[in-house]
Amino acid sequence: MCYYIGIEDLVANALIEIVDKTGRNEVSFLKLNEYGAIVLRTINEQKGEAILLLSRDRTNAFIHNCTEFFEIKDENNGDTIISLKKGITTDQLRMQFRTNIAFDVLLAFVNEKCLRVLGV
Repeated sequence: MCYYIGIEDLVANALIEIVDKTGRNEVSFLKLNEYGAIVLRTINEQKGEAILLLSRDRTNAFIHNCTEFFEIKDENNGDTIISLKKGITTDQLRMQFRTNIAFDVLLAFVNEKCLRVLGV
């Protein structure tokens, strides 16, 4: 089976783990790219197949469609930071972004090796 992982799922699942385990509420695009790559590798090692949907169009749609949950800011070093909006909880993220996710993908999102990339 092939899984398609959108940027919104990648961001939400990264932030769920970061917030719950460290109390930090932000992640950089650079770290998300690393996290996404290792999530793909983890799924592929389990005999699955996954594709990350991180095109410019998908990223722009994410920025436009997910403003209820996330804030985006550019850093001086050229990286972009995505943070959880004030008042948004990880339980809300779970309800929105984990209820319809494939189990194999969820296992990769919470895999210890994958989370290390995020500093968790």
